[in-house]
Amino acid sequence: MVVPAQLFGNLDTENAVANIMFCADSDCPEQGMLHWWGQDVTPGAALVTCHPRGDNAFDLHPFNWYRANDSGALWLPGLSPEESEHLSGYCGELYKTGKGFEGRWNHSNGLGGKIVLQAPDCSTHIKADVCETWDEFKKWASRARDVSDAAIFRGHGSNSFRLQTTLHRAGRHRLERYCSDDLLQFRGHAEAVLGLRFDLNNADDYAELLGLAQHHGLPTPLLDWTRSPYIAAFFAFSDAFEFSEARKNATHIRVYGLSRKFVQDMSPFRVTLPYFKPYISCISISPRNNPRLYAQQGQFVVTNIADLESYFHIMERNSGEQILFAVDVPIACAVDALAGRCKTPKSRASRSPRYSISHDFPPGIGFPIPF
Repeated sequence: MVVPAQLFGNLDTENAVANIMFCADSDCPEQGMLHWWGQDVTPGAALVTCHPRGDNAFDLHPFNWYRANDSGALWLPGLSPEESEHLSGYCGELYKTGKGFEGRWNHSNGLGGKIVLQAPDCSTHIKADVCETWDEFKKWASRARDVSDAAIFRGHGSNSFRLQTTLHRAGRHRLERYCSDDLLQFRGHAEAVLGLRFDLNNADDYAELLGLAQHHGLPTPLLDWTRSPYIAAFFAFSDAFEFSEARKNATHIRVYGLSRKFVQDMSPFRVTLPYFKPYISCISISPRNNPRLYAQQGQFVVTNIADLESYFHIMERNSGEQILFAVDVPIACAVDALAGRCKTPKSRASRSPRYSISHDFPPGIGFPIPF
């Protein structure tokens, strides 16, 4: 049995019921990170081994315990012999159900509790508007900014694609592993090519390295957005043309928009990537050594959530406010769009500030929101 990559649920602790998130990487299915948080619960995470037991069950055994510091970042402390012995006393067992997994955790001291984990409902899709012509899209873009107050936009070469980072599309969900392995390797390549030194204790250097990784093909937990709906549409049409042979059934591109209120609420000045609970954050990164980022009016959404559309749906249902907008445009409209028959209107949004990115262990960026 393959352990699912990302699950959410709850767990009975010794003092209260905790919210939990389970994350595993497809290239390392024998391990997973179990995150926990909640009222009257000390947040943290444990790295666990996952041992399949037949087709419908697996056992969990923790072997590393991560604590959360004051900013919520996970870090790996040195455990005392007593703490190591206490950690080794835990074990868990999960059984497959119709919606996910259920089971129990137990400790050698006799304590135990229930575990429930479920996969998000990936059938949730945003209801997109449809524009049949490029002129209709221009009207939609004006309404999105002036009426719906959308602040940033993103384009997809096919309307069948979902909002998902390249890291999650690669089957990677453990951000602590990504920060300590992949990003450090990329730093070595970037320094060799650019002749620069990236100090990962420096917030600007760390953010710049992530931006370079995103624009040079390394899977990251970032999604590119832009302040211009026309730039978003340009990249969507360009992508549709480039991969037209591989996508015979694709008929429409999609452009997403995010509300200004959401962008402002989720744009903190101090952020960290490996966080103890689910989050979405909107950030700006300096275009230093990355002129393409400057030309694209680029901004980023960073997240540890694999299925963002389902998550946005939950947020909209809880708040009663629309956060995510979308429009589908026929790929055939690319002739008009890419021919430059319209001038890209100047965005009325002011340039967003850059943010201070904290360096915790492991280093990174992000910001929490309740799940």
